[in-house]
Amino acid sequence: MNALKPILIGLAGVGILFFGLSFGLEALEPARWYCLILAIAVISLLPASRLFRGVVGVAILAILVFFATQLLESTLGNKNIDLTEDNRYTLTEGTRSILSELTEPVTINYYVTRDVDGTPASFKRHIPRVDSFLREIKNLAKSDLITLNFIDPEPNTDEEDAALLDQVQQIDVTQDDKMIFGASISSLEKKTVIPVFDPAQETQLEFQVISAIAEVSTRNAPVVGLMSAHDLAVGGQSNRGWLFYQTLQRGYDVLDLGMMPTATLDTVYEGRKWGDSPGYLDPEKIPVILVIHPAGITPEAEFALDQYILRGGTVIACVDPMSMVAQQSGRSQIPGMPPQGGTPPSSSLPKLFAKHNVKFSNSEVIIDRAFAAQNNPTILLLNEEAMTVKDDISLSSIQNLAFLLSGSFSGANGNPMGPGLEVSHLVETSYQYTFIDGQSLASPQGAQQLRFALGSRREGDQKQSYVTLLSGTFPSAFPDGDPSAKEEQDPGEGDTPEKTEEPKVAALATGTARGNLYLIADSDFLYDGLAYQFQRFGNSGFMQPISGNGPFLLNVIDQAVGSKYLIGARARTPLYRQFTVLKDKEAELEKVSGETIKEFEAKAQEAAAEMQKIRSQMTQNNAAQLTPELRSQIAEYRKAEVDARKAIREEEKSYQSQIDALKAGIFWKTLLLVPLGVIIVGLCVYAFRKSQTNAR
Repeated sequence: MNALKPILIGLAGVGILFFGLSFGLEALEPARWYCLILAIAVISLLPASRLFRGVVGVAILAILVFFATQLLESTLGNKNIDLTEDNRYTLTEGTRSILSELTEPVTINYYVTRDVDGTPASFKRHIPRVDSFLREIKNLAKSDLITLNFIDPEPNTDEEDAALLDQVQQIDVTQDDKMIFGASISSLEKKTVIPVFDPAQETQLEFQVISAIAEVSTRNAPVVGLMSAHDLAVGGQSNRGWLFYQTLQRGYDVLDLGMMPTATLDTVYEGRKWGDSPGYLDPEKIPVILVIHPAGITPEAEFALDQYILRGGTVIACVDPMSMVAQQSGRSQIPGMPPQGGTPPSSSLPKLFAKHNVKFSNSEVIIDRAFAAQNNPTILLLNEEAMTVKDDISLSSIQNLAFLLSGSFSGANGNPMGPGLEVSHLVETSYQYTFIDGQSLASPQGAQQLRFALGSRREGDQKQSYVTLLSGTFPSAFPDGDPSAKEEQDPGEGDTPEKTEEPKVAALATGTARGNLYLIADSDFLYDGLAYQFQRFGNSGFMQPISGNGPFLLNVIDQAVGSKYLIGARARTPLYRQFTVLKDKEAELEKVSGETIKEFEAKAQEAAAEMQKIRSQMTQNNAAQLTPELRSQIAEYRKAEVDARKAIREEEKSYQSQIDALKAGIFWKTLLLVPLGVIIVGLCVYAFRKSQTNAR
C-alpha cells in the first residue's frame, strides 16, 4: 500500500487539477465532474481514519445519486408525483388534447434573466417550475410542432431588445437591476404574449400557456352570442372593458346581439358570410347565448330566446335582484338624491320563469350564514360544499365561487322547477339562509339588519339554488306565438286593420331538439374584483383570476360548444377555506345576543314612545310648562331608555369579547397543538430507549 500511495496521490492531484482547469478551458468542461469523481474516489482509497473514509464515501454516494438523476431525466423526461389536493402539477386532459391535436407549428420564445442580483425568492422558486412545465408540454406536442426557445435577455443585448419588442415586461428587482420573465407564443401570423410569469399566479400557469397556444393555433373560433343591459366592452379596472369580456374574446368569436337579438341578424349574417338570415337565432350558427343582467328585457327578446332554446340552443342567463354594476351606472351626482338614469338594478326573465315554474325575487337578496364572507355577509364564498353535483363537467376543478348581493331560485307555489324537464341544482344554499330586502341595505339601519338577519335564519327548510340547469325538450313560454306579430295585428280604435307579412318561420310550440337553460342568480360575479383583477406592470399589465367565477362560466361555454379542452386547466384558483366551526359558534352567540338586544331595543322604543306621547298631549293642551308629575314620568322614561341603550352596548361588547376569546382560543390551540404533540412523541421515544438501555 505504501508503494501505491504516491500513485494514488498523483491521480487525485491530476483529477483536482483538471477539475479546476475545466472552468477556464471550454474543451475540458464535459469532463469536469468526471475528474472530480475520480479525485474523490482515489482519495477514498488512501489509508486514513474511518471518519475520513465515511465522509468521502457519503460524498461519492451523493454525486452518484445526482448523476443517476440527471441520466434518468435525460432519458425518461420530467416525471413527478403530484400530492397536492387540487392536482395542480398534473396536466389536465384538455391540455393533452390540445397538444396532441395541433396541426400548425407553434413557437414559444421563453425569456428569463437568470443571473440578476436581488431576484426575489418567489421568482427564483417559480423559474424552475416554468422551465419544467414548458419542457413537458413541448415533449407532449404532436409531431414536435412546438419549438421552445430558451432566451436569457441580458442587459443591453439583442435578446433584451427582442423581448421588449415582443412586449414582455421588465421587472424592477433593485434600483439599478431589472429582470425579464415572460414569453411570446406565435403560430403563423398570430401572436400572443404572457408579459410576466407571476409566482402569485402559479395555479394559473397551465391555463396561461395552454390558452395562448389554443388562441394562436385556432383558425375558426366558436361563436358565442352576448345579450346584456351592460356594455361589457367599456370600463373595468383596465379601462378596456370587463376583464371577463376580454378573456371571452381571446377564445371565442363574441357576437354582441344587443337586447333585441333578432334586429341585427341580417347584418350579422352578411358580415360573417353565412348567407341569408333565417329571422331567428340558429343554434347551428350560434351554439350558445350568454345573457348577463337582462334588465328591462322585452317580450319580443324573450320570445327570441324561447324559440332558440326550442331549436336546441343553450342559454346561460345571469339574472340579479340587485346589481352593483347597475347601481354604479345610475349613481346620483347630488348627495342625498336617488340615482337618476343608468341601468335598472334588477333583472329577470319573467315569461320563461313563469312558464317553467321558477321563483326568483327581483328585490330580495339572500344571506347565507354558512358561506357568508367574514366581514361582509352580502358576499357569498361558495366552496365545494355548495356544489352538490360533483360529476358535472362545468364544475371540473372549481373550488370556489364568489357572488355579491345574490338572489336564488326555487320552485313556485311549492312545486318543483321545470315540470317535464331535467333539473340539476349545480350550486345550492345551506340550510342557514334568510332573505333581506335589497333596498333596506342602503338605509341607516341596514348594517344592523344585516348583522342580525341570520338570528332568524331558517333551519331544516328546503334549500335554494344559486345555479340551476334545465335541460330537455322545452315547451314554449309563448303559446300565442310571436308577441310582436300580435301587436301589429291589433289595430287601435278607429284604425283599419292592415295586412301584415307572414313571418318567415312559424313559431314553435314545442321543442324540436334538446335545449339547455342555465340559471345563475347573480350577474356581478363576472365583474372585475369578483372574477378577475388587473395587475399592472410598467405601462401595461395582466389579468389574474381571484375566484372560480370566470373559469366556471367558461367551462359552461366550452361544454355548450362541444369543447373539452380548457375545462379544468382554467379552473385552478386559490381555495376558500371556510372556518365552519368558528362560524357555527359565532352563529350561536349571535342568535342569543340578537334576541337579547331585540328585547332591550323594544324597551328603549317603548320609553321613547311614551315620552313622545306626553309631548303630543302637551301640544294638544297648549301647555307651556311641564307639571311635576310629567317631569317625573319623563325622567323615568328617559332613564329607562338610557339604561336600555347602555344594556345594548354592554351586550354588543359582551358578544364581541366572546367572539374574540373564541378566536384566540382557536389560534393558541392551533399554534401549540403540533409542538405539544412533538414533545409528547419525543418523551415517549426517550422513555422507550431508556427502558431498553436499562434492560441491557
